[in-house]
Amino acid sequence: MERPLSKKQLLDLPVYTKSGQHLGKVVDFSFDPTSQSIIQYTVRSADILNTLIPHRELIISEKQVITITAKKMTVDDTVTPVAEAAASAA
Repeated sequence: MERPLSKKQLLDLPVYTKSGQHLGKVVDFSFDPTSQSIIQYTVRSADILNTLIPHRELIISEKQVITITAKKMTVDDTVTPVAEAAASAA
């Protein structure tokens, strides 16, 4: 059994899809105090568009996470950009 990750280990953790695409790194997360668990992660994009659109971010639900280790997070191939998530919530 792996040891729990600290906040410091989780932030800046590289994020990859199941198919191997590098999405970026974890820059924030949301915690639900009722369930005492992380409910979503914010990932800053690592692609070339980040130079054109600074701070492009993705929201990854805890349900999309396949594995988390001290070296990387692996997620389903479908993620939601922050702007789309905000628009659908409104």
